[in-house]
Amino acid sequence: MNRRFSLRSVGALALAAAGLPGAAAQEALPPISIAAEERRPAAAKTAKNVDETTAGPVRGYQAFTARVARMAAPLKELPLSVIVVPRKLIDDQNAVSQAEAFRNVSNLTPLDPLFPGGLGVKLRGMDAERYIDGLPNYFDFGVRDLLVNVERVEVLKGPANILFQGGGSPVGGVVNVVSKLPTPDRFAEVGVRAGGYRYGSPYVDINQPLNDAKTLLFRFTGQFETTHSNIDTIHRQSYTLDPTLTITNNEGTSLSLQGHVTRRLQQDYPGLPAIGSVDRSFYSIRRTAFLANPGLPVTSTESQAVTARFDHAFDETFSTFTSARYGVSKIHEPSQLIFGNEPTAIDFAPFGVYGGPSQFYVANDILDDKVTEFSITSNFVAKFDYGPTKNRLLVGGDFSRITDHGVMAGNNATDLDPVFGAFGLSQLIDFRTPFVPPFRLPVEGAPDTVVYTKVNNSYQNAGASVQLQSTIFDRLHFLGALRVATVDMHFTEQAVTPWKHYDASAMRVLPRVGATYDVTDWLSVYGGYSEGLRGVSYFSGPNDAPPKPEGSRQFEGGVKLDGLFGLSGTLAYFDLTRTNVPTSASGSVTQTQTGEQNAHGFEADLVWQPTQNLSFLGSFAHTDAKVTRDENLQLVNARLAGTPIDSGRFWGHYAFDGALQGWSFGAGFYAASSSRVELGRTWTTPGYITFDADLAYKHEYFTFSIAAKNLGDRHYYIQYPYLAGRVAPGEGRTFFATVSVKM
Repeated sequence: MNRRFSLRSVGALALAAAGLPGAAAQEALPPISIAAEERRPAAAKTAKNVDETTAGPVRGYQAFTARVARMAAPLKELPLSVIVVPRKLIDDQNAVSQAEAFRNVSNLTPLDPLFPGGLGVKLRGMDAERYIDGLPNYFDFGVRDLLVNVERVEVLKGPANILFQGGGSPVGGVVNVVSKLPTPDRFAEVGVRAGGYRYGSPYVDINQPLNDAKTLLFRFTGQFETTHSNIDTIHRQSYTLDPTLTITNNEGTSLSLQGHVTRRLQQDYPGLPAIGSVDRSFYSIRRTAFLANPGLPVTSTESQAVTARFDHAFDETFSTFTSARYGVSKIHEPSQLIFGNEPTAIDFAPFGVYGGPSQFYVANDILDDKVTEFSITSNFVAKFDYGPTKNRLLVGGDFSRITDHGVMAGNNATDLDPVFGAFGLSQLIDFRTPFVPPFRLPVEGAPDTVVYTKVNNSYQNAGASVQLQSTIFDRLHFLGALRVATVDMHFTEQAVTPWKHYDASAMRVLPRVGATYDVTDWLSVYGGYSEGLRGVSYFSGPNDAPPKPEGSRQFEGGVKLDGLFGLSGTLAYFDLTRTNVPTSASGSVTQTQTGEQNAHGFEADLVWQPTQNLSFLGSFAHTDAKVTRDENLQLVNARLAGTPIDSGRFWGHYAFDGALQGWSFGAGFYAASSSRVELGRTWTTPGYITFDADLAYKHEYFTFSIAAKNLGDRHYYIQYPYLAGRVAPGEGRTFFATVSVKM
């Protein structure tokens, strides 16, 4: 569970204990991990229709390798599900955000761009994490949606305990955003995108060798975004600045230094409660309503990080690489919280009922959090042949430490109720005609302020890994790995007297094993098993007992295609289990780690490129994600929130030649069935389908494109992960125009 959600959960539990409505649910807990990957020195043309990018070779929408094994490995040989979204697909779709690009991958549910951060995406029904260049971006504060610095997106599904290093392992998987790197060729691109909701976004991408020998390379990308929203009042401004310097001898040794500076400003959007939106039995809320005061101060979230990567090849057999990152991220979040998905109604006989069918309790809330992170991983690789086998052996070690200082406090958004004020209850707000008073900043020590939580935590993990990739008789591909992982958690709660403190640590050997067999040159079958371990950032155990790390395990098998009439991709069946989940019995705020969740289902991620000009992408997922064990028996067999049972994406693109050379057209759709809004409740968002299209003209020196999103202007809701769960309306029909100049 991320810090932002855990702090808010503590506040919700505190208010619930005081007699106010709240919701308790099983909570996703945070991964703590680091990673490493091989880099490529430059972009170049290789075989016909294949581009050699800084992230690896691609042919249109098909990537041939990925870095998820910390060594660039052919995707068709890996006994696991790895999906790559190349830059060409992002550009052809004229994607506006990373969240939009993520929808190309089956069973990947992105975080809505309205959400300020602190939560991750969902993969296979479980919480996952967005990494940057193989290293974690803890809590994901700052700007997470701008695309100017994205070379590609690599998605590893399931526990990532070894392939992405770290004692903590995201249960659902890792979405690794790979940054652009310098190349030996000089170029520059300047562009701007404008569109609906007063959207405007200038960007720049400059690549410049700094000497004639091209051993000193520099690249800078930057993007600014300003936009309003389909939600009343909301206005977002954000920027990202990403300079990179690479020093190389062009003979196997290189050092890259990457800077990353981001900031985002937007009012906190609390979503809409289920009753009044997806459930209109008693009343209805306007879809675009902002259920807070229009003058609510903006939330600011920012991140700054420096990443260093050193690669050295001793010879054709032995090599080494080391990655390290130091980063600081912050959030300052004033908000007006709506507690509960259903209206307040408490019987205070003989005084009457406090509340009504459309009345909600609202609190002023302030969250301040600062996270400092240091991660380093170092690896040694040996490549060798032995008899009929071709082998790559990796031995590595890593260390990661995160410190987290956060405080959350609140006060009533309204005055005391004239009838029930004697019980300390404030006036409720009627959402049929909502008016929320101006925000009053909660101040620690003030008589009207409650400090829900004030933490000083640290999470540390370290480990050593050994990994062997072998190809036997050029047809059987084996992957085996072991990791000795240690997790240390230090938790201090300063909002109580005396302070609550615990230390917890654990060590475990984590395996990953799998094999792929090439039935033909274009058809392979694979199977694999993996385990994960991750720390718990918040736990309210009996008698202040410390938590145990969460565990995860996954069985996966399927089919891989590569080359038949231009068809490539993965068909997979998976069974993923999360263990040691903190749970609470009904009506209790004390947790035990006896919970278990399971997700299983089928996925398809396919690319068909029958010609150089014509490309198709299709993805589909069917997922059954449920609680399988819980102290609250009412939650057993309950669907997990936020993941549709069925979802899919289709996209087709054609690039004209002849007299229309330079013109291209693409169109597609995204469809999803209903999603559960809140764990243990029956509210669901209805299924929906949206269509989009893009028309572009590309010249050697400039590009112009027009994109349409949600062409049918479909009104729909998505699950919005605020507190225990809310809903948010999807954007209506929107048009964007993009112009760029290349130099």
